[in-house]
Amino acid sequence: MNDTILNGLNETIKNAMTELNVPGAQVAIVKDGEVIYSEAFGYANLDKKILMTKEHILPIGSSSKSFTATAAVMLANDGKLDLDEPIRTYMPEFKLYDSIATYQATPRDLLCHRTGIPRHDLMWFNWNDLERKDLALNRISHLKNSIPFRSGWQYQNQMFAMIGYLIEKISGKTWEEFVEEKIFEPLGIKEYSFQIPYPDNSGKYARLYTPNKDGVNEENEPLVIDALGPAGSINTTIDELAKWIIFNLNIGKVGEKSLIEENQFKELYKPNIPYQILPFEFQERTTVGYGLGWTIDSFRGHKVVDHGGNVNGGSALISFMPDDSIGCAILTNANSNLFGDALSMEIYDRYLGYEGEKNWFTEYQDGMNALLSAMKGQLYAIYDTKIEDKPYSHKLEEYAGEYTNSGYGDISITVKGNVLHMQYHNNSMEVKHLHYDIFTFELFGGPHSISFATGVDGSISSLSIPFEPSVEPILFTKK
Repeated sequence: MNDTILNGLNETIKNAMTELNVPGAQVAIVKDGEVIYSEAFGYANLDKKILMTKEHILPIGSSSKSFTATAAVMLANDGKLDLDEPIRTYMPEFKLYDSIATYQATPRDLLCHRTGIPRHDLMWFNWNDLERKDLALNRISHLKNSIPFRSGWQYQNQMFAMIGYLIEKISGKTWEEFVEEKIFEPLGIKEYSFQIPYPDNSGKYARLYTPNKDGVNEENEPLVIDALGPAGSINTTIDELAKWIIFNLNIGKVGEKSLIEENQFKELYKPNIPYQILPFEFQERTTVGYGLGWTIDSFRGHKVVDHGGNVNGGSALISFMPDDSIGCAILTNANSNLFGDALSMEIYDRYLGYEGEKNWFTEYQDGMNALLSAMKGQLYAIYDTKIEDKPYSHKLEEYAGEYTNSGYGDISITVKGNVLHMQYHNNSMEVKHLHYDIFTFELFGGPHSISFATGVDGSISSLSIPFEPSVEPILFTKK
């Protein structure tokens, strides 16, 4: 069976990396509790031509959510937390924008993304000094929901940060300490971190890359996501993730020692709500539901549990078929790349006897290309709305000032030469005039509009930005 899975796999991976523009990758496959494959490919550093090794540390991004969900289930296993009890039972100060959600939201609701709150990702992106306690106790209560509580699935990062803070409140240990003591140590996971140093003088970390508009990979700085850590800050190696897969396939046991009772552990894999991450699907694979920090799908009639992760310059996937005792983990230093998803399908096809029936790398890349093309068209459509010869209403200096929003924090507008500049957390951007009091700036891969408003006294009183497209523009009031 192993020969069937592994025969020619190295060449398949190398060819796919070229096709999908992946600088470097680490791949591990587990079968029946044993690591049957563990290899590194490509480059950890393109400039210095340093080859990727299995010892290089890479970000797993949102695959970290499975660790956070498991930590919560551990507390439930110890009788310290009920997954279906309102969070206010344990933390009376818990508050969301929706009052119904405030009083009824449970750990399960937050762990399966059914609070009604959309992503609001630009609220925390590059906010390096945001503190988890501030986020949990103050900021999230100002993030507006876009659909009613429990009415649908919407992927969310801040709610996992909230769970991390709840773990701290209950256990007396930070999320990082809890994961280290209760998960990493028993599993023997030793090579990891919760933040990538930059610049990295140790050489332990692979450099991270994002292709420019010409497809040339350019190095990008790792994100600092300390506050959002429980949603995506773990960095590790492929061999360490193999231990995580073995633990999950062994239903919460390390060897013969059970860290979580089986009935509690299986809560992680129970579908709670229908979900969809990618806007395209395949006949062979259908989504079933989102569990707790895991997605549950059906692939050719076999249950698949997995979770991907994407951060600036890194993409990851942890995946396994629990009923077949097989799984794989894929780490890359390629931004928003579906190489891992495609490779997992290739591996499972080889195991199930469908090798060569479908080129998953082409299928996923075609879907991704169509998605990116559509997104790019939507993003840049704002420039087509420009009305010529419609000047702004005030002197540029009058737009300058400090603006604040209780959820999103502060924005500073200054004038440099004859141009407005914007400082938003650790993001510095030039602000260009579009028409009237509408300006634009580029952040996180695309343009955004910024609309200034005038108060009754004739002065600039606020600005609004559609940071989260599913709710009304975020209003920042001038201090």
